[in-house]
Amino acid sequence: MNFISTEPFDSLQHAKRATKNVIKLYNEIRLHLSLKYKTSN
Repeated sequence: MNFISTEPFDSLQHAKRATKNVIKLYNEIRLHLSLKYKTSN
């Protein structure tokens, strides 16, 4: 799973939106081994 984009952001708003999306993905979608394959939430 790749969280890092190699493309530059168009604006600060675009960067903030992308950051929020990555945090949501990490906390709500990605399964965590240490949590017995559950999400952080």
